[in-house]
Amino acid sequence: MNESDWAVGDRSRLTFDAFCDTHHRTWSGFAGTRLPEGAAREAVETAKDRVWREWQRILREPYPAFQAWTILKEELGAVLLRRMMDGEPSPAPGPVPPWVRSVRAAAERARDLPETGAGHERLYAALCGLSERRHDVVVLRYLLGLTDAQIADCLATTEANVRSTAGQALDRLAGALGGRPREWHR
Repeated sequence: MNESDWAVGDRSRLTFDAFCDTHHRTWSGFAGTRLPEGAAREAVETAKDRVWREWQRILREPYPAFQAWTILKEELGAVLLRRMMDGEPSPAPGPVPPWVRSVRAAAERARDLPETGAGHERLYAALCGLSERRHDVVVLRYLLGLTDAQIADCLATTEANVRSTAGQALDRLAGALGGRPREWHR
């Protein structure tokens, strides 16, 4: 952002800064599940720049958080595509990533996934096999710990839809890992 951007519309800038402060943890956390730290930080900053350029339009939308979420996802996709086109290797599997522990712990608490010796690569593959909406709900809910209301705001949906989508996602993960889907969800 250049200096003239900062000077234009102090009230608009304050609103934008507060909006970004509110969503920064979510955006950074989500980007961190897809990219190495530096690339994730860069994608979030690029997304913020785009949100600022489109801020006046975004404020007129019924779901500003969803508009920003869409921009973030586009920027993540662009970075992933650039990395792939540049021939950069996927991060090497190492110790169990924190997101695996989070998803596994949440699933075990809810008893949606079987207690298997499946490695984190298998869980990651199952998570990647989810639809985009289900994947987002699992990451936002179980990894980042957002409330259903916060997720609904990001995804421009209802809390009931978030709960339903989370249940469907856990059923799919259970099936992919050899477990049995539950008959009901919390």
